[in-house]
Amino acid sequence: MYNRKLIFLLLGILSLISACTYSDYGSHFVEPIPDDPPIVFVTTNLDTIVEPVVSDSLEVIYDIEVQNGELYYVDAKVGNYLVYDSDTTHGSFWLYPSDVQLPGIDTLYMQVYYSTNTNSLADALGLEAFDIKLSYGLDFKWTP
Repeated sequence: MYNRKLIFLLLGILSLISACTYSDYGSHFVEPIPDDPPIVFVTTNLDTIVEPVVSDSLEVIYDIEVQNGELYYVDAKVGNYLVYDSDTTHGSFWLYPSDVQLPGIDTLYMQVYYSTNTNSLADALGLEAFDIKLSYGLDFKWTP
């Protein structure tokens, strides 16, 4: 009876021990085989507007096409102020005179992040990205 309890106790303890271990200290190398690099097309309505003025508001409409890849993220900033962020390939956002501290010419920066297709581990996890940076000069008119 005593031996049977000891055996069950040892089996219980052994069942708690992990059969597989992993060490963070080891190096793991992978030879990625790159795929075709993505081809990206970005169009906005600002491409066709001559001297865009933001006096009341201005809608910015964009369309992004990523061939052989995946769109991750789009953000738009006026100076350092984030006015828009999204993960969609098409959409729109509004700019307002209050997006700047002083009236006058300022720059809208749009940044598009998309997959690299390097087939690395970071690319497979969606952590490696290329980016395209676009900039548009805008005239913000308002009275402080």
